[in-house]
Amino acid sequence: MKKGTVTIRYMQEYLKHKQGQRDHTEDTKMCYIKLAEELGELARAMLRGERHATGPDDLKGSVEEELFDILYYTLAFANAEGIDLETWIPIKEAINNERYPSGIEFNPADDSWFES
Repeated sequence: MKKGTVTIRYMQEYLKHKQGQRDHTEDTKMCYIKLAEELGELARAMLRGERHATGPDDLKGSVEEELFDILYYTLAFANAEGIDLETWIPIKEAINNERYPSGIEFNPADDSWFES
């Protein structure tokens, strides 16, 4: 992994350590509730036609903020359940590609098709 790259594994480990610094850890139910809440906030932002953020000063209430919060609580929920998502993503994507072929193989080692 290139230094400075945000990966699912990095975020899960970061959240584990961040949670370890608190007096209490969020259990599975709380993570699920927060995830559901953030999905609702994204739905409201989309229905209101919220703008996209252009920088840190206008992140609050933006679609980008709600998407990050969904990702954050998805990873926290996975941690609370003891799930390493990087283990399961390739498996699930292989199943998806069988059902809905895209012509692109899921292979994180080969990102030649990816435009940076």
